[in-house]
Amino acid sequence: MSKTDLSNELANRLNRDIDDVKALLEGFASTVRSRCGENRTVALPGFGNFIPQKEDEHIEVDATTNRRVLMPPRVSLRFEPSTILKSKIAEKGGQDGK
Repeated sequence: MSKTDLSNELANRLNRDIDDVKALLEGFASTVRSRCGENRTVALPGFGNFIPQKEDEHIEVDATTNRRVLMPPRVSLRFEPSTILKSKIAEKGGQDGK
């Protein structure tokens, strides 16, 4: 599902203007980026947790050129669904059967 698909689906389900929904989604994404950039977990009760995982700077070797490259530090996110969300997905029969 693309960002546009998500915006359209939420606008339809919530009977809201598409621009309002896009602003809400952008605000949500901005808040998650900001908090996780500070290495803080974002918890949404009943939905799950966005957990930042910091990777320190390191040196990688390019396999084709054999050059050493310094990779900057970065923060990636791991999403951990809540038990409530997992059970709701299981009730509806998730696509992957989990």
